[in-house]
Amino acid sequence: VRTGTAKARIQIAGTLEGEDVIIVRELMASGKSISKLNGEMVTLAQLRKFCSTFVDIHGQYDNQVILDPQNHLEITDRYRHKELSGELDTLHDLYQQYSERKKSYNSLRSEEAEALRQQDFYRFESDYIRNLNLYDGEDDELKEQLELMKNSEKIYSAVNGAYDNLYEKDESVLSGLRKAIDGLQTIASLSEDFESFAQTLDENYYSIVDISDALRDMRSSLNYSDADIDRASERLSIIEDAKRKYRMSIPEIIAYGEELAGKLNIIDNFDAEIEQRRKDMDEAYARLEKQADRVSDLRKKNGEQLTQALTRELKDLAFANSEFAIHTTRLPEIGPNGYDAMEYMISTNPGEPLRPLSRIASGGEISRIMLAFKHIIGDNDSVETMIFDEIDVGISGRTAQKVSEKMAVIARSRQVICITHLAQIASMADTHFCIEKKIVDQEAKTFIRRLSDEESIEELARILGGAEITATVRQSAREMKELAVCTKKY
Repeated sequence: VRTGTAKARIQIAGTLEGEDVIIVRELMASGKSISKLNGEMVTLAQLRKFCSTFVDIHGQYDNQVILDPQNHLEITDRYRHKELSGELDTLHDLYQQYSERKKSYNSLRSEEAEALRQQDFYRFESDYIRNLNLYDGEDDELKEQLELMKNSEKIYSAVNGAYDNLYEKDESVLSGLRKAIDGLQTIASLSEDFESFAQTLDENYYSIVDISDALRDMRSSLNYSDADIDRASERLSIIEDAKRKYRMSIPEIIAYGEELAGKLNIIDNFDAEIEQRRKDMDEAYARLEKQADRVSDLRKKNGEQLTQALTRELKDLAFANSEFAIHTTRLPEIGPNGYDAMEYMISTNPGEPLRPLSRIASGGEISRIMLAFKHIIGDNDSVETMIFDEIDVGISGRTAQKVSEKMAVIARSRQVICITHLAQIASMADTHFCIEKKIVDQEAKTFIRRLSDEESIEELARILGGAEITATVRQSAREMKELAVCTKKY
């Protein structure tokens, strides 16, 4: 960790499931921050989500989370979440299906009045487009036909002249070509070249015959009347008017007509369509409600087990006569998490009624309850590292000792990192680090160093004794450390 006026930079490197992981967080003097995961920029929320799978951090804010009833359902679901997660995923999917069908039903109902108002317009437009009887490419075909019609005399003259020259005249191309072929065939036996020439010309002769026949047929079809030109022009004008009216091409007009026909079909069958969508919505809701019932049953069983486990934890944390319960109510509507609402209730003194957890005033009680939750939920989350910051707020003496013993139990199955100012908690740690801030070359720097056994005793004595550390205080610190070691052996 390096701090100064420019920035602070924190880098953590390690492995997760066999893969190298490098996490970097840079804090700028301007207040902005940069987070990177394996060299790629990520948001702080993305980094927090990634780290939550293997690190659980407890700070003062977590106490507020546990006090808010809005979070109690989620916390309960995290207990034995492997048994519930698949069912919750199914519930979320069914809720999404129901929401989509409900939206479709409501959308159609809201569109019904407007659609009925638009019905006459839809029908007029649909009939107009249907009567146009358009097909794709018709406008281009008409333009080509009109171009031929307008130049029919010129075209006829050219086609007729070509046909005459190829076939009709006494000295036509075909007549001369026939004579040439016949002449070459009389000498074809004298040379392969003559035979090849005669054969090639013969093939071309029949190609020209085909062309002549086509020109003859075309000549007979080029006799356009003024009425033909008028009909083609009028049809093209109608099509162009429609294209201008809708500002669409012919394929787009055809598609629009089909869309209007579909809307009219729905309007004509509105009652049936609404009934079908309502039926689809009701069926989706029935599946959702059935799954919500299943989740609620599993959730209540989890709640009972959580209640039993937490009661045991609280007794270990000096809540000898406490009582804990989960108050479950049903919401008026099913949401993505079902219809359950939960609130944690507790009584910390004998004879007192159960009250909402949020009404507990003691910070020390809240910290211990949060620790109990962290232990239980952590066992089910399989989080490898738990970090506790300010867990010692509002506690001291025997209560602090109980908290330290509970943290030692947690540390048997996972890594626990704790930032504390209480000797009872600090003494229970296996390893100590001292965090110091020093001014080096007029720049503030933070140093973290691992303490030896004797240095640990000295720091414990400093916490116990304050400004003046006497031999008696050092001996008390040593005894506290030895007692902690003995406690962890059991």
